[in-house]
Amino acid sequence: MSNQKVKELLENLEERIEKVQSSQEFKEYLRFFSKFHDYSYQNILLIKMQKTSARLVAGYKQWQKKFDRHVKKGEKGIVIMAPYKYKKKVTEIKKDIVEGEIVEKEVEEEKEFVSFRPVYVFDISQTDGKDIPEWKIDIEEVENNLCDPLKSYAIKEGIVVDFKELRKGLNGYSEGGKIVVDESLNSTEKTSVLAHEIAHEKLHYDCKDKELSKEIVELEAEATTFVVMEYFNIDILSEKYLALYKKSHNLMDSFKRINRVSNEIIKGILSQQIDVNNQRKC
Repeated sequence: MSNQKVKELLENLEERIEKVQSSQEFKEYLRFFSKFHDYSYQNILLIKMQKTSARLVAGYKQWQKKFDRHVKKGEKGIVIMAPYKYKKKVTEIKKDIVEGEIVEKEVEEEKEFVSFRPVYVFDISQTDGKDIPEWKIDIEEVENNLCDPLKSYAIKEGIVVDFKELRKGLNGYSEGGKIVVDESLNSTEKTSVLAHEIAHEKLHYDCKDKELSKEIVELEAEATTFVVMEYFNIDILSEKYLALYKKSHNLMDSFKRINRVSNEIIKGILSQQIDVNNQRKC
């Protein structure tokens, strides 16, 4: 694939991302999710320990006031730890100089302290009420027969590929030499996720520039996936996915890396020399 062709594809992707970001659907989605608090790592663990399927949690009154939703009768709350401030008078010994001598005296002062107390939150599945914005980025299954040659290419590159059941919301991940993909995905989704994780492996695990932000890392991996899938005429809705990450980074700033890796992946798929009409699906 020529550099010019990759450049045209990335410019097209930029335009499609901008259209998504300017859409009313996208704005409503962001508006809804902006109302949720960020939770500490400890509280996330507490939530998952008590309700593994939890997606979006908020307090009893928050659901009512912010979202016009109500906790269902009989639902059990999820305990997290919330910080709170309180003031307390404390007596301290302070030193002072009186007539040239150091004198100690007790001083009572009011100080502010921070502590934690248990509070209850509820997952969205425990509530009823006003509909929430849907942001559909599921990929429609189409006949493409790319999963097996892509997997073979990854293995040839020394990357272990495993398909197994993953928790809801996690489609796949890579960890430097190994890729895991959710086995419940359709064949097109598997191909897309596998391409995305291969891109991470080849773009970022041996990257000399360790200062890349999460936004840029995801942009580069998904833009690479977009180029690969577009080469084989498969639409994977990259513009919707990247709209959630893209703020100010121009895809063309990462052009050389995206161009290099997308070409490597495409050539790797083609080099398998498999009859795509007869091969087994992942």
